[in-house]
Order: sequence, then structure tokens, then C-alpha cells
Amino acid sequence: MNPLSIYQDALNVVSDAVIAGDFARYAAQIDLPYLVHTETARLLVSTVDDLRPTFDALHLTLLDKGVTHYERVARAADYVDRDRIEGWHHTHLISHGERLNLPHSSRHALVRRDGMWLFSEAHYAIQAERWPVTREVLEAQFGLTRREGLSA
Repeated sequence: MNPLSIYQDALNVVSDAVIAGDFARYAAQIDLPYLVHTETARLLVSTVDDLRPTFDALHLTLLDKGVTHYERVARAADYVDRDRIEGWHHTHLISHGERLNLPHSSRHALVRRDGMWLFSEAHYAIQAERWPVTREVLEAQFGLTRREGLSA
């Protein structure tokens, strides 16, 4: 199968799970340990429980900002090994047909485990020194400002 299609399909599953708040579906797409590279650190997520706070922060940030479409569009993906695909994509945040920010790019690696393609590594252009990633860090990445009265 085409690596770009595999990469896009994986992005779609995770994006849909995040916007829906479906942690179980999201977590089922992550290969642990999960390595997250930021501009300032390399972070290792070892357990499903460790995924939850950042998932919740992302879901709540998108919900609070009125995001109706969390679109991640694959731009390139290639096999780097028989069971590994590396790709990059643009992320778009859309509220009722209107763009909320400029798209930003991220990179991911997928690995095939028991016939399933799972996210094993991520590269984000964010300033995050530790896991979990907070709502403030996510809002800065997305170029969104906090509304008064929002809690972290």
C-alpha cells in the first residue's frame, strides 16, 4: 500500500479520536514507548496512563476554541524500513468553515505491529521541556490565545 495513504489514514483516526474525546481509540493507535521530540527536549511516554493528560489537554483546548475540524493533511511519507513509515503533515484548525490559525507542520513515524500501523515517534515545533504537554504549550503551538476564565 502507498505510504502516504497509510500515513493519512493513521492521522485521520487519531484526529477523529481527539476531536471526539475518545481516549481509548486514540491510545490504541500509539506504540509504547512513544518518543516525542520537541524543540527543547526528547520525551519518552511509557504507559497508556501517561498519554491521558496530554490527550485531555489537546481535546479540551480544541473544544474550548470551537474547533469543529481538526484536519491533519499528509504532505509526504515514505517507507524507511519494511515496518516503518516516516512522514510529515500540516495541521489545520477549523471552526465552522473558518480557519482559526495558520497551518503548522509536524512529523511522525509509524511502525507496523501485528499488521497495524501505530504512531511510535513525533516531532513537534513546540517549547515543551516535560511530559505531559500543557494547554498553554498547545495554545502557543497553535497560535491561539486563551479566553478569560479558562482553566488549565
